[in-house]
Amino acid sequence: MSEGLAGLLSALQPRVEVPVVVPDLDAVRAVAFDAGFAAGAAEADAALAPLRDQLAAAAAAYEAACLIEADTLRPVLAALVRRMAETVLMTELKAGAAVLLPLVEAALAAVRPGAAATLNAHPDTLAALRPHLPDIATAADPALPPGSVCVTGTEFCIAVDIGQRLDDVLAGLA
Repeated sequence: MSEGLAGLLSALQPRVEVPVVVPDLDAVRAVAFDAGFAAGAAEADAALAPLRDQLAAAAAAYEAACLIEADTLRPVLAALVRRMAETVLMTELKAGAAVLLPLVEAALAAVRPGAAATLNAHPDTLAALRPHLPDIATAADPALPPGSVCVTGTEFCIAVDIGQRLDDVLAGLA
């Protein structure tokens, strides 16, 4: 066949039109964006996972360090309060008899009328008390701790001790 005939034959054939589909570019862009965003988010999550674990561990350690266990803290605070109170009491005792005098007066009030009594105390304590107790016999006893007094007679001994009084007060607080 000649070219002319082929062209003629081709011209006589029915034309079949092939539809051209134009893709929706906005839809293609949206799908590509979503896929890229998901891949990036997954990659970022994977990269940040160890850091998140470290942060969670640090937060847990901080929280544990901030917990206050009352049973553990109670004896420490009680010892601190005791040391502070002892320091205050002993400082006041050195400054004068005001701290110990009410306790001594209470011990002397417990002595039966007419009974002979002697006030025994550490020499420093006795020096602070002597001006306030002119009507009682006194005896210095270096074996007694400062802040302790013992009112004695032939049949009795009334002991007064600031340390014991402090123990009683602190026991009442517990």
